[in-house]
Amino acid sequence: MLAQLTISNFAIVRELEIDFQSGMTVITGETGAGKSIAIDALGLCLGGRAEADMVRTGATRADLCARFALKDTPAALRWLEENQLEEGRECLLRRVISSDGRSRGFINGTAVPLSQLRELGQLLIQIHGQHAHQQLTKPEQQKSLLDSYTNEAALAQQMAARYQLWHQSCRDLAHHQQQSQERAARAELLQYQLKELNDFNPQAGEFEQIDEEYKRLANSGQLLTTSQNALALLADGEDVNLQSQLYSAKQLVSELVGMDSKLSGILDMLEEATIQLTEASDELRHYCERLDLDPQSPV
Repeated sequence: MLAQLTISNFAIVRELEIDFQSGMTVITGETGAGKSIAIDALGLCLGGRAEADMVRTGATRADLCARFALKDTPAALRWLEENQLEEGRECLLRRVISSDGRSRGFINGTAVPLSQLRELGQLLIQIHGQHAHQQLTKPEQQKSLLDSYTNEAALAQQMAARYQLWHQSCRDLAHHQQQSQERAARAELLQYQLKELNDFNPQAGEFEQIDEEYKRLANSGQLLTTSQNALALLADGEDVNLQSQLYSAKQLVSELVGMDSKLSGILDMLEEATIQLTEASDELRHYCERLDLDPQSPV
């Protein structure tokens, strides 16, 4: 029940406080006397749309408060408890409107969005006017009236519980169906990957071979450059190379052998070194030629 309405700096009203008693209250007066101001102020407390021109001329803001007794409104009391806004058996709705058109809403001193003011207001009071929105047009209210008329509150609660159980079962079923589809898709993917591996049929040591080939191809440029530099040092250098130096050393030792036969063993080793150096140079030259022609071919 609406117990009190307090209006400050709203429209033409500077200060007004109305206390309502149980039973019927009638506000009368001539046209233009301001009877609708109280209804408009109450509508704003319930989350109605605010405008800047609603603030009294010369004031910086309008302050509107509506106090309700919750004795006969268990739905409103339950809503307050669910939203952690409950303070005893009364409820205070407040709306502050600034002269620039901005407004704030409060429930029991706590700032709330206007949507919550409207939601709670529908449980506290109904304002019926010639063109105003009426609670009776809402399906929820129509269902509530029908349930009240049948006088079967226990059956309605049982039906609501059964519906919630059915709805939860539908959600669980949809969840399990989705999980089943995901498992089937996962199994299909694993089967495909297994088939790919079976078709690939890797042999023992093939991975190491592929890894070695990858390293060779990834470093083919450096392999060619360094091999050519090594070949130049061994045999192909124009100014100086190991092959020419070894040949010169062999010629010198050959002359010394005629003077001292003990050096013949050294000459034999130089001959053998010359053969090995020539073979190494030929192999390296062949490697460079193959690498230069086709970096991807096996060397």
